[in-house]
Amino acid sequence: MSKKENSEEKQKISLDDLYQLKQIIDTKIRPKTDEVYYVINQAIKDDNDYRNSIWRFREQPQQFTQGLPSDFSMKWSPDGKTLAFVSVRTVLKKPAPGKPTEPPKPQIYLMPFDGGEAIQLTKMSTGVMPSFEWSKDGKKIVFISRLNKEELVEPTPEELKLLEPEDAALLQMGKKKAEEKKKEPRIITREVYRSGTSFFDDRKGQVHIIDIETKNVERWTNSTTDDYTIVEFGPDGSFVISARQKPGTGDESRIWEFVKITPDGEVIPLVQDHYAWGASFKLSPDGKHIAAEIGNEEMGSLGQSNFCIYNLETKESRIITDDIDNNVLSPKWTKDSKYLYFLVFENGIAIIWRCEIATGKLEKIVEEKDKLIYGFDISEDNEWLAYPAFYVNDPSKLFRYNIASKKEELIHEPNKDLLGGKKLGETQEIWYDGHNNDFKIQGWVLTPPDFDPEKKYPLALNMHGGPHVMWSNHQSIPMFHEFQLLAAEGYVVFYCNPRGSNGYGQEFYKGAEKAWGDDDSQDILLGVDQVVKRGYIDEKRLGITGGSYGGFLTAWIVGHDNRFAAAVSQRGVYFISSFWATTDGARILIDDEFGVTPLEDSPFLWERSPAAYAQNIKTPLCIIHSETDFRAPIPDAEMLYTAVKRLNPTLDLEFVRYPGEGHELSRSGQPNRRLDRLQRIVDWFDKYCQPKKYKDKQKQAEKIKKIKTDYKKKMSEKIKELKEK
Repeated sequence: MSKKENSEEKQKISLDDLYQLKQIIDTKIRPKTDEVYYVINQAIKDDNDYRNSIWRFREQPQQFTQGLPSDFSMKWSPDGKTLAFVSVRTVLKKPAPGKPTEPPKPQIYLMPFDGGEAIQLTKMSTGVMPSFEWSKDGKKIVFISRLNKEELVEPTPEELKLLEPEDAALLQMGKKKAEEKKKEPRIITREVYRSGTSFFDDRKGQVHIIDIETKNVERWTNSTTDDYTIVEFGPDGSFVISARQKPGTGDESRIWEFVKITPDGEVIPLVQDHYAWGASFKLSPDGKHIAAEIGNEEMGSLGQSNFCIYNLETKESRIITDDIDNNVLSPKWTKDSKYLYFLVFENGIAIIWRCEIATGKLEKIVEEKDKLIYGFDISEDNEWLAYPAFYVNDPSKLFRYNIASKKEELIHEPNKDLLGGKKLGETQEIWYDGHNNDFKIQGWVLTPPDFDPEKKYPLALNMHGGPHVMWSNHQSIPMFHEFQLLAAEGYVVFYCNPRGSNGYGQEFYKGAEKAWGDDDSQDILLGVDQVVKRGYIDEKRLGITGGSYGGFLTAWIVGHDNRFAAAVSQRGVYFISSFWATTDGARILIDDEFGVTPLEDSPFLWERSPAAYAQNIKTPLCIIHSETDFRAPIPDAEMLYTAVKRLNPTLDLEFVRYPGEGHELSRSGQPNRRLDRLQRIVDWFDKYCQPKKYKDKQKQAEKIKKIKTDYKKKMSEKIKELKEK
């Protein structure tokens, strides 16, 4: 069989391929071995949901748990004999008519290294959080469960068993009514009161210790103010280390304390006034140091992160990554506490670095330019690394890397069979001068399968959110699938990292300060010009889209430039003052990026808002937004839609709203809605960029609809005839 014939048998990427693609999302090396355990995430069509199942690699990949529906957050016992993980395994009962379904609660399960049945360890009424750790002797696990003030004093599960059944039932009924009463009406007193797709409740993270043998649970904290989310055992197990926002600084505070908590509930600050976006930290195995991501207090969200090492004995601290001019993340200690490994995003890839703590020596360990590493683990003997990576033509591969020999081994390609039978578009990297020649801009051009440079193609411009995000030619499933689908539908896809993106140094990172949409949009449009100059783009068939900050840029660009034939703006910020008032903790992004709030300079923020330029929008516009998006709340989309509708009543304008979905619709929303969103983007672009194809699809859809209608009518008539007989 010729190469050409073999290629012709392959199919292009389709919408439903989303259900076949698999993403590796976590890796753990089993102690005292080179075995790699990892979690695979997959969208399930029948469930219209996702499953996380645990796999392992010994001599070959093998599924370890069923993932019904979700197993995640793995932690090995120190002896390597037992794997602990968080799982949601309760089968939902069909709710009574008019009654909401009570979601299952995540609990910690234990499973022997050689397989078998998982044993449920915790039975917390409110579930457990993903952060938990084994004690060094393997006899206990510390975890966090969220409780409110009523739950702090209610009977424990063991005490409930001693109650009369009627008394226990009454207690549970009273608790349920009290919870319902808190929501009608919902009374808000805090600064940040919602996130994701839900409102915060009154629960706080409490530290618990469970004995593996007896399953007895002790609660070490009983705070109604401190909210613990991460916890680790001290070396001898007599205390734990956690983090909290500094008391009295408020919900929006980025000032944290690292604290020591003892069994009697005493909370002792070890590190105060640590500035960071969140509470991420890692305690060294010997208990002498804390490694924590630290921000730049003067620059706020415009500043890149570093790692700070706190010496718990001397109380000294030092920044160890000053010489790395990019953000750092994902710290991991070696078991001997000599090294801290971590990731650095740079020029479209991710590099594994390490720092020798005693000397401060920095060293690149893994720098693979043909992939983007997005997590890793280290073996106890410091011999092996294991990491999943995005690859240009595969969103998930798993590798094992020998640190001494620097040899890399590909150990699992969960998408190999699927993608081996697909015709994919080819991606080419480009670099070009940005606006005013301030920076070099990195971008990528994805051409359709069977691309012919002598033909003319429509262009789909896609822009990332953030603004401090880094895109790559190596993408995870959501963007890999979306880009390849657009290519399969006949589009050349262009995307880039304009100024403000992550991965190109501090000056680049803060390049859009106080000027969202100005120079960064010009960086992008100059890239479009570069692609058009190649000769295979039809300049009259350009589409533009983006989500979050990319949605902001979409609306901003079509309010300032009329070159595009169609635009799809997704989950964007369009009215900055409204966003500031309605968003979650991202409100401080406006404080940092613009240096003012609506209370101080509302006219300036209006000038920086895409909605202010609604009268200039002549491009057919589809606005996509989720109704429970509490990161970029829907009033912004309503403002843009209403302004454009009022000022340009004849413009083809569509507002698509997804009930119950949030900011993560395109990445982790209900799978059928993710596909609906993708189809709407393709259809909107086709309507103006490939009109004949669009009309043909419309005619086909009408024929199918007529066939279905005629069939239903025919069946209805037959049923009627049978009944009459």
